[in-house]
Amino acid sequence: MRRLLAILLAAALLAGCAADLRLLPQGGQDPAPSAAPEATPAPGRVLAVWDETGVLAEALELYAQAQGVTVEPAADAAGAALAVSAAEPADGAALDLTQQGELVQGMAGALTGQQTGCRSLPLAGSAYGYLADRARLTALLGAAFDPADLQNATAAQWRDFVAALEDWLEEPAEASVTLSGKEYSLPAEAPAELAGLEAVFTVAGADRFSGPVLSPVLGTCYTTAEEAAGGRTDAQLTGALNSLWTLLTDETGSLAGAGKNGAAPDRAGARAAFADGKALFYRASASEAAAAGLAAEDTVVVPMKFTFDDTDLHGGFSLEELLGQPVATSGGRVYIPAGADETGRSEACAFLLWLYASEAGRQLMEGAPAQGLPDLSAALSAEARAAIDAAGDDLAGLSQFTTAGRRAFTGAVLAALP
Repeated sequence: MRRLLAILLAAALLAGCAADLRLLPQGGQDPAPSAAPEATPAPGRVLAVWDETGVLAEALELYAQAQGVTVEPAADAAGAALAVSAAEPADGAALDLTQQGELVQGMAGALTGQQTGCRSLPLAGSAYGYLADRARLTALLGAAFDPADLQNATAAQWRDFVAALEDWLEEPAEASVTLSGKEYSLPAEAPAELAGLEAVFTVAGADRFSGPVLSPVLGTCYTTAEEAAGGRTDAQLTGALNSLWTLLTDETGSLAGAGKNGAAPDRAGARAAFADGKALFYRASASEAAAAGLAAEDTVVVPMKFTFDDTDLHGGFSLEELLGQPVATSGGRVYIPAGADETGRSEACAFLLWLYASEAGRQLMEGAPAQGLPDLSAALSAEARAAIDAAGDDLAGLSQFTTAGRRAFTGAVLAALP
């Protein structure tokens, strides 16, 4: 397939695509983005993109620099020339890529094996958990800090650490915390790197109560999305949902960007809170790190720490697997919305050819697959997610987290699950 895509790229270089398309040169490594001269802006070349998750942020930035194209966010998928969705777009929502010219047809066939009726292309997956900046963590915990100690900490150690951080944010003072059996000390004064820190967590409202955060809960009973689509009993998941309640209430206790009635910020707001150093941990896909200005080598991904115990396990993963791994999410699907005009379609095709056939694009798309728990939440319907979000909104509005509130929340989630 790599050879075929290289041939397609060469053809694009010779024939051109999308009005003066300039693709990156072949042969050898592409220069680093910081060293590469920016392409001369091409008047009128605009690519309107709907990508709420930001999974294409890094690719779009590199593409804009290399090709001189202006990338603009669209208000919604219907008004975009290029869009990203978690799953295959519905019939009628996307154009058939095999009908968008020979180059795109060949690429779509090579990637999916479909010669007709191909509505989208796969994007690279990512790890989902708590994102953190290694430099900030080192400033907080000292030069000897090892990210593995935080990643492998028990749920009890994690919760003690979070509680100590909340106290420290109120009034910085030396305090000891234990992570994976190693003792660390919080500093007596806030270091310059943490001058803007306001809260322990941030999370986008769209991710707060549903999506990959549900995967470890489902993972106590199932190991595949097909199993998670049905067959559970309330008794089997109640204990795990109690742990979800604990995780969510811990986040709510120190949440950057929270609005009226405890509402979480939108994705842009959560990303900004993390990028600006207002939150130490951002629950999100690792693909969000680049959008927040954090390089991959500086990103630490901490698995979500649920207070599961052996009584919560009913045929799914082990405690070690559930607590020691992030969730490996799908990157979703990229497609051309059915309403895109001719110019938009042309620009979208140019980007897709660059993404899947250029050396720079392939480096972004062909990285090591995300390792971790499968995203079992992908088996849930949109209706189930909406019902869980509604139950979570009630949680966010609580002034006190009571046993009655927990029972109401877990009951609502159980009713929403298949």
